[in-house]
Amino acid sequence: MKTIIKNQKIKRILPFLLLLGNLTSTTLANPLEHLADQWYVGGSLGQSNMNPEGGNTWKTSDDNDIAKKLYIGKNVSDQLSLEAFWADFGDAKLTSNSNAQGSVNYNAIGANIVYKVPYKIAGLHPIGKLGVAKFNNKDKGEVNSTQKHMLTIFGGVGAEYDLSENLKLRSEFEYYDTDINQFAVGVNWTPQPRRHSFIARQKQPLPVVKKETQIVYVPKEKVVPVYIPQPAPKPVIIREPAPKPVIIREPAPKPIIIHKAAPKPQYKIVHKTLAGGSHFASGSAQLTFDGKDALNRLSQDLRNKKFSIKSIQITGHTDSVGSEQANQILSYNRANTVANYLASRGINRGLIHTQGRGESQPIASNKTKYGRAQNRRVEIAIKGFSKETVRTR
Repeated sequence: MKTIIKNQKIKRILPFLLLLGNLTSTTLANPLEHLADQWYVGGSLGQSNMNPEGGNTWKTSDDNDIAKKLYIGKNVSDQLSLEAFWADFGDAKLTSNSNAQGSVNYNAIGANIVYKVPYKIAGLHPIGKLGVAKFNNKDKGEVNSTQKHMLTIFGGVGAEYDLSENLKLRSEFEYYDTDINQFAVGVNWTPQPRRHSFIARQKQPLPVVKKETQIVYVPKEKVVPVYIPQPAPKPVIIREPAPKPVIIREPAPKPIIIHKAAPKPQYKIVHKTLAGGSHFASGSAQLTFDGKDALNRLSQDLRNKKFSIKSIQITGHTDSVGSEQANQILSYNRANTVANYLASRGINRGLIHTQGRGESQPIASNKTKYGRAQNRRVEIAIKGFSKETVRTR
């Protein structure tokens, strides 16, 4: 494009502008282009559907009208945009039971997020919207409806089509509330910077000036052979390798091994107590479910290869309720029940010793219920050694 320069002052500063454009073309072009890609404005027309509330004495005779919308947006990324808008959804016409006429107008302002799907379908760019709107409605005529001045969350779906580099066609459906929704078609316009004159011109390559090549003919000179004596060859010196040293290695002394007797295992005694009230049936040597569960855990620990059993002493005890002879027999029977159950779970019966002490060795007072519960017990003393801890509960 030819530029006509009429002003003499412009002619004087033009070389400076060209130099400045050459220095800033790479730094200014990108910010201007980035600014144009960020902001856009748009408007739309469509059809709204309105459902006013409070219609006990009237009905909606026409719930559709022309909707108008203006908005401005900013591109945050390739897929996300922020928009602010004003919308007028038109009037819903109302007729009362007495044939009085009226209408209610809906309008809103708000903001929303637009998500652009990162691919196109048949040339269309699908979009989704989510935002917040402030609603207002106003009655006209002789019919009064429920007035709404509220914030509501709305959503929408639609698609965009590129008409040109900075013009897009948008169609969308928006649902605001049970009172109103709309379908609209509009356009978005993105301002494009005019990158002409010196900025665009700097991208053109400078013309290459071809230099003429002159051909000069030089006459051949007569070649005179010159004898250049070759230097005498250097003597070749062959060096014999030095003899390798003879290394005499003395055998290493044999290690002295001192065998120490392995330490004797240190036995310890692990105690476990079964309560007569929860682990045995009342007045019986029969194990309860809790009693069997406790002995199952104990036998599992004792069968561990890391635990070696030397002996197990099982002693039964009772409280002072009942005769001394009956208590002696009950304590002995309970000790034998525990021994037999452990043997059924894989513990060597020959290592288990049982005895019954009856009511002769109380550990609490038999005058209270709590003390008698402590005295009704079966004590299991396990003698052995282990690398792990045997569970005592």
